[in-house]
Amino acid sequence: MSKYYVLPQNLNLRGWMDVKHALQNRENGGILYLCQSAFDAILLSANGIPMDSPVMLGAHRSALEELLKHDVGTQADAPAELTKEQQFRSIPCSYVRSIHWSITGRCNMKCRHCFLEAPDAFYGELSLEQCTKLMDQMLEAGIYSVSITGGEPLVRPDWKEFYQELKKRKIAVNMLYTNGFLVTEQWLDKYAELETEKVEFSLSFDGIGYHDWVRGRDGMEERTIEAIRTLRKRGYPVNIESALYKDNLKSMVPTCQLMADLGVCGWKLSGMANNGAWLKYADRTATNEELFDCYLAILPKFVEIGRPFSLQLGQCYYYSKETNHANVSTCNACGDSQLQVPVCSSIRMNPYLLPDGTLMPCMPLSNCGLDRKMPNLLEMPLTQALQPGSELFGLSCMTVAEMFKNHPSKCTDCAYRFKCRGGCRAMAYSAGNIYGPDPNCCDFFEKGYAPRFAQFYDEEK
Repeated sequence: MSKYYVLPQNLNLRGWMDVKHALQNRENGGILYLCQSAFDAILLSANGIPMDSPVMLGAHRSALEELLKHDVGTQADAPAELTKEQQFRSIPCSYVRSIHWSITGRCNMKCRHCFLEAPDAFYGELSLEQCTKLMDQMLEAGIYSVSITGGEPLVRPDWKEFYQELKKRKIAVNMLYTNGFLVTEQWLDKYAELETEKVEFSLSFDGIGYHDWVRGRDGMEERTIEAIRTLRKRGYPVNIESALYKDNLKSMVPTCQLMADLGVCGWKLSGMANNGAWLKYADRTATNEELFDCYLAILPKFVEIGRPFSLQLGQCYYYSKETNHANVSTCNACGDSQLQVPVCSSIRMNPYLLPDGTLMPCMPLSNCGLDRKMPNLLEMPLTQALQPGSELFGLSCMTVAEMFKNHPSKCTDCAYRFKCRGGCRAMAYSAGNIYGPDPNCCDFFEKGYAPRFAQFYDEEK
């Protein structure tokens, strides 16, 4: 009996300017690239052609068998037409996986390092109607996934209605950033009515004994720890971010143990960026060497306790709990092929949306002048902002080779250029030139820290 290939209901056929054919998972925004044979075979199947039909060429059958081998689709005794949502749509812009969205510029904290200067609501807050129009623009651009941040997103008075509008459009929330102050059992009861999935939460915790000072509000350390415990008790994955400066470096080793005790799934540490509100405290900024030494002090403790969560230490070390593997891209990257990648994969695939509707490369580049050059989605449609001609597209799609050629700097002939590829653009901007070197990467290699971290990496599999 003939068998038919059936495409899963959560997958859509899509194409973009830079991706001709793909299957897009509308539950998380991710895509699976398709060759021409696979694309044609899926359309033939949807039009009632069985897998053993002479119409199906060998390349078609091989492509379908490969999809089935990886659990992309099923075989059935009867054909299944594509739904309207699944049918192929060509989208007139570059592919973006997700939007990191500050849905308000307001906050109930007075964080001393805020990029948005949220206590003063520097970037304000769009109305719910304006936000829903931006959501519709995301769907037009083929974006089905957002991460939500602020300010503090939970202070929006229409938070519930905002979230309902996302769900109505089947836009998935892959991460919810909050300071934890409003995260209580009662709030989670109401949130569970809006969201059936166990969405990941991301909270900040800036070291035992130092969190209150960074947040500008007494009692937040205890309140944040309680919020983490409450979330974990309810089964929500929790990621923690810690912002480092001179004073709190010494607290990070005991904080590592606290993160393990709380059962977090990930911990990310990085130095304070010298922009936004932190400019008032620039004298407290840790040097790169101080940051590296702090990271190197954490790693023996992390290994001792069994590497219980994913860990990112700046650009020096990354351990994935999922793969049980520790390394960084700068460790083994080499060759000219490294120069053909975008200057930043995060900028390329996950741009940042300010509370006023301005689409930015990333959050750390907020409020430093670059925002005045970037497209505002109240004035320019998202599909246009993701096309050649916009300031954002020019930066996000620029390859490392193009940056070195068009913006010569110290990086151009550096011996380490194939490894760090110039480093982070936000760090480079803070140093004075968005197309220049990232001083953090320069010090990592030039001051001999790379081999000191290498002892904590795992061998390439």
